[in-house]
Amino acid sequence: MMLRIGRSSLLLLSIVLFSAAYRVILDLHTGFPPGADIGLHNSVIHSITQGGQTNFMWNYYHMGGGASNTFPGFHIFVSFIIFFTGLPDYLAQSLVAILFSSLLVFVAFLITKKLLNESVALIVAFLVAVSEFDVDMLLWSGYPNIVTLTLIPLVFYLLLEKDRFPRLPLLAAASMFSAAIFLTHSLSAVMFIAITLMLVLVAFCFPSSLGVRRRNVLEWLVPLLAGGIIVLPFLVQVAPTYLNPNSTIYTGGLPSIQKALLSTRIQPLDIVLPFFICFFLCFAFFKCVQGKAIQFSTVLLGLWLIIPTLLTQSFVIGLYTDYQRFFYFADLPLVIVVSLGIFLGAHLLANEASWILSTARSMLKKGVSEIKGLRHGDSSRFNQATVTIFTLIVIMIAFLAFPDFFVTPPEGFKNQGFYQVMNKPGYDSLLWIQEHTPEYSVFVADALYGWWLGGAQRPTVSGVEPQFLTNPREFEPALLASRLLDTDYLIDNGLIQVREDGGYISRHNPQVLTKMNNSYFPIPFLNFTDNKKTISLLKDGTPVTLKVSDMPVTEMRLVNSSAQSASIYVSWGNDLLNYSEECTVYQGISFLNMTEKLSTKCPDVSFETLSLEAETRSYLVQDNNTSIDLLDPYVPLGCQLIFSAKQPDVSLADTTLALVCPLNNQSEATVNFYVGTFEYPYYGENDKTYTTRQEIFAHNLQTYSAKVSNLPLDIFDYRQAINDLNASYIAIRDYSQVSRFAKDPMFSLSYINDEVAIFQVHKSDAPPA
Repeated sequence: MMLRIGRSSLLLLSIVLFSAAYRVILDLHTGFPPGADIGLHNSVIHSITQGGQTNFMWNYYHMGGGASNTFPGFHIFVSFIIFFTGLPDYLAQSLVAILFSSLLVFVAFLITKKLLNESVALIVAFLVAVSEFDVDMLLWSGYPNIVTLTLIPLVFYLLLEKDRFPRLPLLAAASMFSAAIFLTHSLSAVMFIAITLMLVLVAFCFPSSLGVRRRNVLEWLVPLLAGGIIVLPFLVQVAPTYLNPNSTIYTGGLPSIQKALLSTRIQPLDIVLPFFICFFLCFAFFKCVQGKAIQFSTVLLGLWLIIPTLLTQSFVIGLYTDYQRFFYFADLPLVIVVSLGIFLGAHLLANEASWILSTARSMLKKGVSEIKGLRHGDSSRFNQATVTIFTLIVIMIAFLAFPDFFVTPPEGFKNQGFYQVMNKPGYDSLLWIQEHTPEYSVFVADALYGWWLGGAQRPTVSGVEPQFLTNPREFEPALLASRLLDTDYLIDNGLIQVREDGGYISRHNPQVLTKMNNSYFPIPFLNFTDNKKTISLLKDGTPVTLKVSDMPVTEMRLVNSSAQSASIYVSWGNDLLNYSEECTVYQGISFLNMTEKLSTKCPDVSFETLSLEAETRSYLVQDNNTSIDLLDPYVPLGCQLIFSAKQPDVSLADTTLALVCPLNNQSEATVNFYVGTFEYPYYGENDKTYTTRQEIFAHNLQTYSAKVSNLPLDIFDYRQAINDLNASYIAIRDYSQVSRFAKDPMFSLSYINDEVAIFQVHKSDAPPA
């Protein structure tokens, strides 16, 4: 007997296959899955499979090794896949994630069919296949979350169908899936429990209004309890961290992490509002389709949508986390509501079109007899075709109206390129590291490559920004790594920050940044470079011009003699002269002190001018022989340069501020000036803002050396950082930084290709801890 497949089943199968093919092509067409988190998952896999007693809350490789918050369910499953198939670890991970991401299409169809009807379920299946949130999570390799986002609606579906299947096997399956959620992803477990408990509470309080019995509602708690018992040993291990309301998981831990989260992860209203709107539309749409707005199905869908949506705004109650992550949990209920709206809209348009067509035929008095004799079946086929056409039209409208929620193939490949981290040269460097470096050598690398490197079984400290850290113990090493990969020296007093790359590279020599009140990340204001510092001199009466960057470095160091100030000192020298630059930052003072010194032992050499250039996006307000006043055109920030002696000649062309300091043909010369930045109140481009800025400029002339804060100095010295991190190798992907390490005798180049340069650290040159 031939197996018959209905149209709906065939269409669903086509959508699932399209979803799988789409994800395989997006994820693997370059040869390596995109995203950096795949390296984190690899490090967990290797940590739990390396032998001996396994501690699921310890990672031997990620962020240098240490306590871990990553739940291991996905990694245990992938470990078995690798063991039985021999697939490369990154490929096994990706294929498992693609499988579950594609299964979500099928699960979404099942639960929507149960809640509503088959037609809406097919629309949901298609929209889930092209969901921006689902595809995006796959591309940045949030693999454990993909698994749980499939399991959560699956558990809901099983519990909704408990009258259709044998109860004991069904509850057992739901309990197993619940246990898998608890073991796989912490935030998913919290969301799953919160939605289920809130649903049970509402249904228990209002059973008659929702058309359910209290006894049946309480059965929804069985998978929570049984699932928790199944993984109880693991839950006991993590309970102290996750059941403590003051845990860093919920408070964000360090103030720096909290400020970084608030600076970067608060979600814009144009993303949040559609979720709130769809919450209310959910009840209205159910009223249109099923005749009743308040029922068990709508409460489930509404809570499933509104709880994670509200948590995107949880910063108002002091919860610090990556608020974007909550959207992933609200995505499926949002898609269900949007699909229901598409279903209703298509039927409304089809009915209107049918009425207009019938009216037009009647008015033209053509085919009246044909209309009277129209068979019911033909009319039904006509309406079905019309509904299908308008469904496609409304889906296209939804794509245009909500571009942030659905992704087309061109946009998908664009996103894939954005998240792509690994390529052939990068992977070759990982293989070289595995073959030619000791097993527990500590590496320092950028955030993205560093996570892959940790997955290659080398303890790696990655320069990750604070908002992406979930464990406070990772903050300090991540900060040291990011600074080490960026500059040699840094001093920050909470008001102003200076970065100095040292004499081996002409880039930040120094860079002056300003601290804004509501942002963790300082904003660059002035950037001096050594190759734009020129000295004009006379030798035996003959003019000679030298660039500072052309002279060899004779010394560079950071001096931190007290808690009141710290200085960065760099000097150069040749047969004609010695040149030094000193930048001093004081505790609580918003102006740093810069001193340029020139000297010569040649009796026939005298200095004419010193030219300094700084890149800036600001514009010149005034140059009045008292100070050089600058304003940023984009944010309310100002900068002042105040010279101790005669002010130099000043010009600002495009983005280059040029200072020409006269040296009066001396054999020794000093140029000293103060640089300060400030944030000012902005009232719009009006007289009040102008007057406020001018008052601050004038006030600074009298108080530039006054102490205005008690914040301690934050000091970074690259040699001390290497010692603190116990770093053995530095992996560089920013080739503009290579010369900084290549010319420094503290490092030697061990490996280089088109993507990565690896430097070995010679710690004998590092200062003692």
